[in-house]
Amino acid sequence: MKFIKRNRIWIAILALGVSLLPSVYAREIDSAVRRVGHARWQKEVLVNPNDLLQREVPEGAASVFFVRQQDNDGLQTSANIAINGRFQVSLQPGNYSQVLSCSGVNRLSADITGHKNNDLLRNAVNYNLDSKQTYFFYVDVDNTTGAASIHSLGKDEAMHLMQKQQMQTHQISRVVPNCEQPPAPVEKVTIELKVLFDTDKSFVKSQYYSEIEQVAEYMKRFPNTSVTLEGHTDSRASDEYNIGLSQRRMNAVRDILIRRYGIDGARVHAVGYGESRPAYPNTTPENMHQNRRVVAVFEVADAPESK
Repeated sequence: MKFIKRNRIWIAILALGVSLLPSVYAREIDSAVRRVGHARWQKEVLVNPNDLLQREVPEGAASVFFVRQQDNDGLQTSANIAINGRFQVSLQPGNYSQVLSCSGVNRLSADITGHKNNDLLRNAVNYNLDSKQTYFFYVDVDNTTGAASIHSLGKDEAMHLMQKQQMQTHQISRVVPNCEQPPAPVEKVTIELKVLFDTDKSFVKSQYYSEIEQVAEYMKRFPNTSVTLEGHTDSRASDEYNIGLSQRRMNAVRDILIRRYGIDGARVHAVGYGESRPAYPNTTPENMHQNRRVVAVFEVADAPESK
C-alpha cells in the first residue's frame, strides 16, 4: 500500500477575505497541487462542497468526509482523526476534511489532541467502505467528559453542515492512492467482534449485524479461508450452563453468516467455551463485561493434495 506524505503547510487566511466569501464556499489550502488517482487538490482555491462530490473516486478506494460542527469547544479540543491507526487530520470545530482510504473494512477513530495518549485506535469503530463510494462521518466532542466520537452521517445533513464550514486540508499527513488487497492469513488471524447479548439470551440484535458483515466480507474476498466463532462468558452461573449459553450464541452468529450473508456453512464453525478462557479475572463488573465476548479466528483452508 502506497502513501503520499504531505508537506507541512503554513496557513494564512485573511479574515476580511473569508467573511466576503459566499457561505456555500470554503477555502481549501495546500502547499501545491496534489493528485490521488483522479482526485486533485490545489493551493488556496474556492471549494463548493457539491463540486467535491463530483470528483471521481479511484477504483479500490473510498472517499471519506469528516465533519465537525462549530460550537464552543476551544482549539485545544482538536480531534485527531485516524484510519486504521494512521493519523489523517487534527480536526478543529467548524471544519471538515476529506480523506481517501482503501475500500473494505476500515477502523475509524478520534481522540482529543490534548489527551496526548498517542493511541490512534482509541475508540475505534469498524465501517465497511465500498469502492468508489463516498461516506460522511460526524465528529463530536463531549463537553463534559472531553471524549471524542465518530458517527455515520447522512449525505443531506453533511452537505448542510459543510456549506457553512471551511475545508481543512493542511494537517492531513497522508492519503491512500492505491489500495492493494490485504493478504489472506498465512496461519491464523484473530479479531474480536463487538457483538453483545442480553443477559441469558442468544438473540443477535440487528445493530450488531455490521460486525458480522465484516466477517462475511473478508471470507468472500478470500474464499480459501474458514472461520471459527468462539463464544466466551463471565463466571456467573455454572460451567455447564455457560458452555451451553455461549454455544447457542455462536450458533446464532453462524446462522446469520449463512442465511443473511450467504457464507457456505462448511466454512463456518461455532464453539462455545463458556467461562473457561477469561481475558480478565472475573473480579469486577467491568472485567466480566470484557469477558463476555465473541472472537472470530480465520484460517486458510487446507489446499487439496496433488495427485
